[in-house]
This record gives sequence, C-alpha cells and structure tokens, in this order.
Amino acid sequence: MSESAGKALDLLFYLARTGTAVTLARLSRETGMNKATALRYLSVLESRGVAERSLAGWSLGLALFELGSHVPVRSIVVERVRPFLERLARETGESANLACLAGSSAIYLDRAEADRSLRMRSVPGDRLPLYCTGVGKAILSLLPEERARAILGVGPLPKINERTLTDPEDVIREAIQARESGYGLDREEYEVGLTCIAKPLRLPGSDFAGAISVSGPTARMREVATRDRFLDCLSRAAAEAQAALEAAASVEAVVAPAAQTPA
Repeated sequence: MSESAGKALDLLFYLARTGTAVTLARLSRETGMNKATALRYLSVLESRGVAERSLAGWSLGLALFELGSHVPVRSIVVERVRPFLERLARETGESANLACLAGSSAIYLDRAEADRSLRMRSVPGDRLPLYCTGVGKAILSLLPEERARAILGVGPLPKINERTLTDPEDVIREAIQARESGYGLDREEYEVGLTCIAKPLRLPGSDFAGAISVSGPTARMREVATRDRFLDCLSRAAAEAQAALEAAASVEAVVAPAAQTPA
C-alpha cells in the first residue's frame, strides 16, 4: 500500500473512531499529521463523498455505502424500507423512491415502480441535487441549519430549469418549511412535468439522513384530492419504515456487543 493511501485510510479510521465531527486542529493534534497535509487528504476524501465538512468539523460521508454491500446503509435501510416502498407504489400507482445524503448530494438507494407510473430519468445509484428535489429538501430538513448552509454554499446554485431555486436562502426557507410541515416538495424544479413529495427518514445511532418519496405527473398531483391521498399514503409508509429502522437499529445495538464478547 502506498504511503498516500495509508494516510487517507488512517484519516477515515480516525473519523470512524471519533464518531462525531472534529475540527482540523483537533484532528491534526490527535493524529500527529500536520494541518496542511491533513487538509489535502480530507479534501480528496470529500470530493469522493467519503468524508464531509461542516461548520462543526470533519466527519465520515455516507457515500461510503458505495464501497460495498458490507456498509449498513444498504443492508439495513434498503432491506427494511423495501416493503413499504413497494406498497407505496401500488397504492398511488406512481414511482416510490428511497434516497439518502451522500456528500453534498442525494443518492437514490432504491425504487419501486407501478404499472402506470411515469418513468423517471433517474435510477438507483444516481446522484441528484439536494436543492431542487423532494428527497433533497426532506433530507435538508433533518440537518442543522449551519450544516445545510455549508452544503449549499454561497450560490448561485446551478439552474436545472425555469422553476429551479438558485438562491441558497430560498432553499433554506424550503427546508425549514419541510421541517415544519413534515415533508419536502419538488414542484417541477428538477424534471418538468413531475412533482415529488418526500418524507424524511433517520437510522437511529448513525449519521444517516434519508427520505422516502412518491413522484407523479404534475397534472395529477395538482388535484387536491389526489395530492392529499398521496400524502396520506406516503405518511403511513414513512412512519412504518421509520419504525422498522428503529427496530433494526435496536437489534444491531444488542447483537453487536454480544458478538464481540469472548467465549
């Protein structure tokens, strides 16, 4: 293994051990790596989504799930949420999606399609902007405001179409509204003709910040009765998915220490 790869891995393992965001000064002091060198490696890790920077400091990035099936995000979240995702698609007749925060974007983990659903241009594994998607706004609603601001930057944000919000302050207001209402809303800001409603999801005991959503043609979603029905279906799916994740986290917390107990 090269010295550079070794140092990068050392930083990842250090961030894993701390379990919380750490400042560059603390990281340098506790690892013995000078600040300039540490920042250079951290910046590379951040560009790959495996490390994240916020006002509180540096922490692991959830894009680590892409490194393999051993990462809990895939094995725990997707497995537990899949049944509710499939039911949501059946009940609404539209596409249902599961996404999570990965670096400074959202990444689709899973999708369930209904027979008549409008096919979306994004597929599981794709990265999408946080600021103009329903899942993105729901995810931002889970984050402390300072972290959301750090992710969005000073702007202007890239304009996807005429409906896209490009001012970070407008997006922050949308995130606050999503936190208050309990759901994020994308009004054709990413795909023209497509409206998305999303509810946030958390995996207790981890930094996982995700969302479950339902997307459909704007012409249908404009109907008050249809939108209310979709929101009811989504709310039930999200609540049951959240309960399943909390149960899974409790099992993991009990099993893991027991597995480590010497015979």
